[in-house]
Amino acid sequence: MGDKKKSLFIIDGYSLIYRSYFAFINRPLKDPKGENVSALFGFFNTLLMLMRDYEPDYIVVALDSKGPTFRHEMYEPYKANRDAAPDDLHAQVPKIIDILDKINIKKIAVSGLEADDIIASLTQEATKEGLKAVMVTGDKDLLQLVNHDILALRPPKKGENSYTYVNEDEVYQQLNVTPSQVIDYLALIGDSSDNVPGVSGIGPKGAVKLLSEYPSLDLIYENIENLTPSVKNKLVENKEMAYLSKKLVTLKSDLFKTDSFDKEQYSSLLVQWDNGSEIFKEYGFNSILKTIGQESSTIESQVETHWNQKGSYTLVTSVAELDTLLEKEKIVAFDLETTNLDEMCAEIVGFSFTSKPFEAYYVPLVAEDKKYLDEDEVKKVLKKHLVERKLQLVGQNLKYDYKVLKRWGIESVELAFDTMIAAWLLDSSSLFNLDFLAQKYLDNYETIKYSDVVPDKKSLFSSVSLEAATDYGAEDADVTWRLYEVLKPLLKKEELEDLFYDVEMKLVKILADMELTGIELDQNSLEVFNIEITKRIDEIESAIFDEVGYEFNINSPKQLQTVLFEERNLTPGKKTKTGYSTAEAVLEKLAPFDIVPRLILENRTLVKLKNTYVETLPTMINPTTKRVHTSYSQTGTATGRLSSRNPNLQNIPIRSEEGRQIRKAFVAKEGSLFLSADYSQIELVVLAHLADDKYLKEAFIRGEDIHRHTASLIFEVFSEMVSSEQRRIAKTINFGVMYGMSAFRLSNELGISRQQAQNFITNYFERFSKVKDFMQKVIDQTLETKSVTTLLGRKRFIPEISSRNKMEQAQAERIAVNSAIQGSAADIMKLAMINVVKKMESKNLKSKLLLQVHDELIFEVVEDEMDVMKELVVNEMENSYNLSIPIKVSVETGKNWGEMS
Repeated sequence: MGDKKKSLFIIDGYSLIYRSYFAFINRPLKDPKGENVSALFGFFNTLLMLMRDYEPDYIVVALDSKGPTFRHEMYEPYKANRDAAPDDLHAQVPKIIDILDKINIKKIAVSGLEADDIIASLTQEATKEGLKAVMVTGDKDLLQLVNHDILALRPPKKGENSYTYVNEDEVYQQLNVTPSQVIDYLALIGDSSDNVPGVSGIGPKGAVKLLSEYPSLDLIYENIENLTPSVKNKLVENKEMAYLSKKLVTLKSDLFKTDSFDKEQYSSLLVQWDNGSEIFKEYGFNSILKTIGQESSTIESQVETHWNQKGSYTLVTSVAELDTLLEKEKIVAFDLETTNLDEMCAEIVGFSFTSKPFEAYYVPLVAEDKKYLDEDEVKKVLKKHLVERKLQLVGQNLKYDYKVLKRWGIESVELAFDTMIAAWLLDSSSLFNLDFLAQKYLDNYETIKYSDVVPDKKSLFSSVSLEAATDYGAEDADVTWRLYEVLKPLLKKEELEDLFYDVEMKLVKILADMELTGIELDQNSLEVFNIEITKRIDEIESAIFDEVGYEFNINSPKQLQTVLFEERNLTPGKKTKTGYSTAEAVLEKLAPFDIVPRLILENRTLVKLKNTYVETLPTMINPTTKRVHTSYSQTGTATGRLSSRNPNLQNIPIRSEEGRQIRKAFVAKEGSLFLSADYSQIELVVLAHLADDKYLKEAFIRGEDIHRHTASLIFEVFSEMVSSEQRRIAKTINFGVMYGMSAFRLSNELGISRQQAQNFITNYFERFSKVKDFMQKVIDQTLETKSVTTLLGRKRFIPEISSRNKMEQAQAERIAVNSAIQGSAADIMKLAMINVVKKMESKNLKSKLLLQVHDELIFEVVEDEMDVMKELVVNEMENSYNLSIPIKVSVETGKNWGEMS
């Protein structure tokens, strides 16, 4: 924390309790009696982590008191919008307080005050005592207290792994105001989570702008005549609410005027974790018991301890031994060790396998930079068992092993169970690497890290000792098998077996074969386009310099700020530590008013395409296959859609000429043509089916233009009378509905007033009332189950739907509706891929499926198979899933991808 001052850690009690409860909302932790103990476990597990990792000298828990506070007396609606805590959370609070008492961690709750007031009082007293005060909280209200001696320790956000210190600079980065301005900032914008009213019509941007000109609420009102009429009117009309809001958000810090502050009672040396061991045993918290040096005696905890044991691993010293070991197996966890993460060039160093927990075998081909077992003989044994006997494989990221094995000459292996995909289906918001899954599902099991075995980045796994290779390699197979035994019944419990086995596992080989096949690239075409795009970039830069009157570094935010906001007097957006933002979103707002931001945007787009694709794609041509090989991730999204990387072929712009030029460089091999099969408006078709809306379904049943049909209904004109502008508005609304588009966003996209936008949305839902009913039904079901489900039963857990923060809850509602639609469309696309490939294989066709991009499949078709392929692809895609309205597919052919765009 920067100095050697002793520290007082102040825990925002209920904040941590709620966070702990909802962290396990999709898989609640249950004690042996079957009662929810998620909050209990998370709370004390976090306290242990804080004491272990941060070593506070003093620690105390601040709690809200029961009943109304002085703020309720001041403003009756205060926090009136908050939902009651779930019953199974509420039941855990007394138990948490009881354990705090037993282990001697002090807690403070004061009638009439909130935990925030207690925290404020403690921070002030701590600094008087020369202590560093650390508030363990994610509450932005408490940021008003931050200074040199008072920090916040913020819990990790989604995608983060650790707590983060928040100092004065970080407060400014988060809110664009200083800690001393937080009170006035909140007084202006209000706080929806606490029902603090604020000034109606003043949002975060407006508040920041006001406080940057006049640093306090008082100064703003003193200079109110200098403000624009609209802002002035808002402030005048809401002055009473502004100052009431300021009183509501200002924290009391005088708790210890009557009660003396005795820091020693909070000493971490007084904490007696052992006193809680019996209770932790009762709840089966084995990992907590282990951390505090205790052992559990319950059956449930013994099982957890069992999972945490290290295995016993054996080195296979002969091919004959390998043959004998595999002969008796029907299914094994299998894991390769290779020289490279890139499957297209990785060479096998060794492999491990097992069919039992806590034991595994490692088979070395190369160790200590020397050949060990004969590669050809090992390959024969693997072909015998994996190909001829169809020995089934369990693995972590099996697609990698399948591709490397296939390149090695071992084809048609049976892929039974991928633990990474299973874990993703169970919780798509989590991480899926083996190290994390071992911690999550195997009682915090710590795996051997690759860096522990191969510390030198220049070295390869083939150089490590046999002993180290055996321990590391065999552990991977062992842990994978243990995960298999845990995840398999969980899939059944969550009713995800059909989706897992019939869709996701069948897709693994299909994606692997697509990736291995790759796609041909015309380098000459890209070289020519590179000259053109470079020339265009230079021309745009010259135009910018001519318009500005001098040359400057257009990639320098500081210089661009000067040009845009000082010299051209454009209205700035968000302020950062280095000045006003020049990000793309800001430039897009400025573009209608000035040519310079328009040119800068065009320049950035071309430079990005040049760097990402035009110059980079040729370097990605595989020297052996002479083709480009993208990689698809099944676990890359929460909705179930596939994602593409290295290179990302799904992000090439669709509508721009530059994007088309890049696509033209992807060409079919000699004697073949590309066939593109594209689902027509698949997500809107899915929406019409799920909502069962008569008027939305009409257009699809009749084969009409859906956007023209929608426009005719919301504008009340005949279809043939719909203007291009009306169709554009309808199209924006049609797609916007799926993403929960607000009137504010629609007004920005269409360049119309917010009232007009709201009228369009209102009119849309009046015409398509079943769509509105469907969306509300999804939200209600998600609130009940904390998850949303697709047509094939894919689940996406959305615990934020119960958030007390209204903005976070609204975002969760949008995610829920979109996931139901987009996830179902993704399900249909995956079924189509499986059915098409199965049919192609049954007819022994030579044509290949190459790419899946959004709603499109791209095939490389042998010319004399084109007629067969067209009929086959359309039939299988249109009949991949039986909806209440027809699914339509359009096909195009061409020698290159760009011809079909």
